Amino acid sequence: MSSLHRRDFLHIAGAGALAGCASPTPAAGPVAGDFDVVVCGGGTSGLPAALAAARRGARVAVVERYGFLGGNAAFSIMPCWHHLGDHHSGLLTDFARRVESFGVGPAPLRQGNHIEPEAVKILFLEMALERNVRLFLHHFIAGAVKEGGRVTGVVTESKSGRRTFAAKSFVDATGDGDLGFHAGARTAKGVDGQVQAMSLRFRVGYVDFDRFAEWAAGQKGFGLEGLVQAVRTGGGKEHGRAFYFGSRLDRIYDRFRDRYPDLPSGLTYFNCSSIRPHELSINTTRVYDLDGTSADDLTRGEIVTRKQAWAVWRFLRENIPGFERSVVVETAPQVGVRETRCFVGDRVLTVEDGAANRECADSVQTCRVTFDSHDKQKYETGGNKGLVDVPYGCFLPRGVEGLLAAGRCASADHLMNSTFRRMENSFQSGEVAGTAAALAALSGVTPRALPVRELQDELRRNGFKTCQRDRRG
Repeated sequence: MSSLHRRDFLHIAGAGALAGCASPTPAAGPVAGDFDVVVCGGGTSGLPAALAAARRGARVAVVERYGFLGGNAAFSIMPCWHHLGDHHSGLLTDFARRVESFGVGPAPLRQGNHIEPEAVKILFLEMALERNVRLFLHHFIAGAVKEGGRVTGVVTESKSGRRTFAAKSFVDATGDGDLGFHAGARTAKGVDGQVQAMSLRFRVGYVDFDRFAEWAAGQKGFGLEGLVQAVRTGGGKEHGRAFYFGSRLDRIYDRFRDRYPDLPSGLTYFNCSSIRPHELSINTTRVYDLDGTSADDLTRGEIVTRKQAWAVWRFLRENIPGFERSVVVETAPQVGVRETRCFVGDRVLTVEDGAANRECADSVQTCRVTFDSHDKQKYETGGNKGLVDVPYGCFLPRGVEGLLAAGRCASADHLMNSTFRRMENSFQSGEVAGTAAALAALSGVTPRALPVRELQDELRRNGFKTCQRDRRG
């Protein structure tokens, strides 16, 4: 199903679901709720969107496909929030302080920008419940209801069958732009359809970091100096000593490929974080030429990366000192997708904007310019590490009304998407989108008609930095 006109939707709802009858049609399903704001996706950008909308007094629902909140920050085993320590404001600051008070895992504002993924799950849940956000977990986006060019409902699938949620404003925080796609919004996908690689993170426990560091200190060309320094200052052996190291240990994979044929190939790397004693969260698996909006490609990605993860562990255990007694503690529950649909918005954040650290009068967020583009031909990690202003138009998908984008499906070109999708940037984009959605819904206007000055003022009142000028001032 793609979309349903509101006249049909109202006829269906009035004839059946709202009258208390059986589900009137398999096309849209009964109306499960009518809200001011519905946020599609309860992940890194979706939860802050819901909190921001509820803070403004809106009646808010979150529709989420998993049985927990947190998205990538919770399920990918990716604990490192790059630049969190120096690029936070508003709800992100509140969340980081809450993590530190929770006392499980590293303190992210003081200890290496890391957050324990399991803490994300419970803290996101608690924050949603405190704000009376209605949660609808285990729901997949299946379609959109429209009145003319405006989105007025989202159709979902779940074990309860097909349901429709109505609202005045919607936030697409699905990562893949699922709601906007069904509603007919304009989207782009990578460069000529080629998107960044998928990966599957995994955790390896019972690592003897002293032996690993002693061996690493004698190796050249693998970029393990960061590991050696971290371990020598206590990293890896006690709580509260989180660290990250980027290395090229993958450069020796080819020497062992006859023994471990499933080792990653092509452009790879071996990057890790440690947030628990004697444990590593490893990022080294890699699969190219797959589309994260294709169930068949996702299946292929799961098969390839899971085989790679176990091959890497066996390689480490049998060849690298310190891993002799190690075990695979966990593999992520789903292959990690970096890039799929990206909305074409009223404005597009471009690599030229980032290179110039551009400022603009209609900015509603800042973004750190640090590329992380896992392309097949080149792993691009450039960028000037400065900030760029993000105009409000990047949150407004062309072709539809009533809809805002947040997270990695917001409007940016390929390289800028690779930095905007980082978790600290995505989180802050959610606060922008949720605030705008609530202001528009409660004022009876579409998000596109909302004066940007009104949005900026509301964000600033809540301690959010809307532009580089705010951060300097």
